[in-house]
Amino acid sequence: MSDVFQTNEIAYRACILYEAVRKTPIEEAYKNMKEVKPTMEYSDFEYWYYRFSDGNHDLTHGFSDMPLEVADNIVGYLGLVDKLAARKVCRNMRAVIDEQASRFGGEVEISITGKDCKIHYLSEEIKYSAQENGNYLLETPRKTMSLKGDHSIAAIEEFASVITHPKWSFEDVTIVFYEEDSHRENERKSILSLNSLLSNNKIHVEYLSINARTLEPLATLLSHFETDFLGFDCSSPMVDTDLLQGIVKMDQWKKVKGFYAGSLPDEFPIESLFHARECYVHNVNITEDRLMKIRDVLFKTPTFEIWKLYDRNNENREELPVLIDRVMGAHDAYNSHDKVYRIENSKDYIQISIPRLRNYQLRIQRMRS
Repeated sequence: MSDVFQTNEIAYRACILYEAVRKTPIEEAYKNMKEVKPTMEYSDFEYWYYRFSDGNHDLTHGFSDMPLEVADNIVGYLGLVDKLAARKVCRNMRAVIDEQASRFGGEVEISITGKDCKIHYLSEEIKYSAQENGNYLLETPRKTMSLKGDHSIAAIEEFASVITHPKWSFEDVTIVFYEEDSHRENERKSILSLNSLLSNNKIHVEYLSINARTLEPLATLLSHFETDFLGFDCSSPMVDTDLLQGIVKMDQWKKVKGFYAGSLPDEFPIESLFHARECYVHNVNITEDRLMKIRDVLFKTPTFEIWKLYDRNNENREELPVLIDRVMGAHDAYNSHDKVYRIENSKDYIQISIPRLRNYQLRIQRMRS
């Protein structure tokens, strides 16, 4: 019998009508419908339940009287949140939306932690929170309800279904994993689940951020994306250097034009970022070894444009301006007064500045003649 509800929309709408006419509370009615059609999405159920409750009992509701070109034109003005809602109205509306190529500006983000997961579609937040007895709490701007299942799996499935839509593209996608060290196995489960749902996809985004305490999410998920600008975070010490070795061999990494890193551990080889046009690191220990690599390798890279490094406070090291003058001053190309490093056989030069707020910032920019 359950097969009928999987394939026949009229059949399961009739069941929703029955629940609405009986005035079954919406949460109880949804749980009843999940018994006969486990794959039913809440937004789809909610639409029909309230439609029937308001006295509209037409099971075949659609927009057959509206010319398709008119519907297509209207849909073209909808943003992501409105399209996600509108495609639940009826099969015809979903077909129009799904056939139309769309590019969405702004950020689409999923944040996965031990107790809850949050999805942000631009300014709208959907929250999935773990509860007892195998349930989770779903909170949207419109409704809050308790459902059966794993909160992280439900959130990941929702997020993956959106970003893998074959005719949708996104400007900015962010994926965040922050699990407590004592529950790292839960993070790994979430990473593998998302990896499975993204398999066989190549998602093109302008800005991609994959942030976590380790490089494991980046190593696992980067292959599914193509991006010009990559953000990542690695606040924990690099215990497994094989992860980074695998990352830097990927074409996706080699094609990145700009890096935006939160934290870099001391073990991170900074030269693995040198192929990018620009790089911003918000928490890094600027060491003599790293400065020497910047001087001897980065300055000779023709694609290099600008780097900004925010120095991690290091009391056991000499002041950053002194260290920079000493390392750069080992070559005659450097003028410590103007903080200029001349490029051999070129009219271009490197301008160095070291502004300080709370900590020092090292700004390095190629000045083209």
